[in-house]
Amino acid sequence: MENQLEKLYREIENTQVVVMAGGKAKRMGLIDRPKALLRVSGRTLLDLCMQQYISNGFRNFVILLGYKHDMIIKHLEEQSYDVSITYCVDPPIPHVGKGKALKYALEQGKIDRGKRAIIAFPDDVFHDPNIPIKLLLQHLQGVRLYKTIATATFAAAIDYPYGVAKIDSTGLVTLFREKPEIKILTSVGLYLFEPEVYEIIMERIDLEAPYSIEFENTILPLLSEQRKLYSYTVPKGLWTPVNTLKQLEELERILST
Repeated sequence: MENQLEKLYREIENTQVVVMAGGKAKRMGLIDRPKALLRVSGRTLLDLCMQQYISNGFRNFVILLGYKHDMIIKHLEEQSYDVSITYCVDPPIPHVGKGKALKYALEQGKIDRGKRAIIAFPDDVFHDPNIPIKLLLQHLQGVRLYKTIATATFAAAIDYPYGVAKIDSTGLVTLFREKPEIKILTSVGLYLFEPEVYEIIMERIDLEAPYSIEFENTILPLLSEQRKLYSYTVPKGLWTPVNTLKQLEELERILST
């Protein structure tokens, strides 16, 4: 009889990791390389992402590429990772977005439609080394108990980047707090899709649309309305997004301690 550990290995083998690595670091003023190749503590964001999944037993990767894609391919080939890596470069159209990138990869046969997919972003860094396994187990629970077909990851709380205040009817400030902790569930860059989601992507996302399409504002709202979207929540402090130089510096500090 198959034991629980053997079942987990089988589920890992049936899961591919789709890494969205097509973005620029334009908002950070760094345009000489793709955002995924920004370095922190001597490693690129892409390597941090890949190594976390590899250490959890995942061996099938699909890298979705866009800006300066040749640099990423060359970098990964130099790393000699002992895993299967498939590349898909965004279609040559003006406005893509993550939704179109996923559909195009499905159309080109780069994403295996027979396997579920973790959708990961190198610029969303998680500080729990076991996050991939925990997400997979939570996702499988939702599939088993509630017949869900996707799972979205949320941070339990975030540090709001601005000061906030309470003001009374006369205009007097009665409370002021600088950068408070906000206990509100915040979606982070980590999702898990069953193959059924691929059909929805194919039906709902139009590659010919004259604007970029993000799956977060097309596919996920639909799944939530249909009660097909499960959740996985990580505690505050276990997620660092990298969208500014300040956040990159904060990640450097965290990884150096």
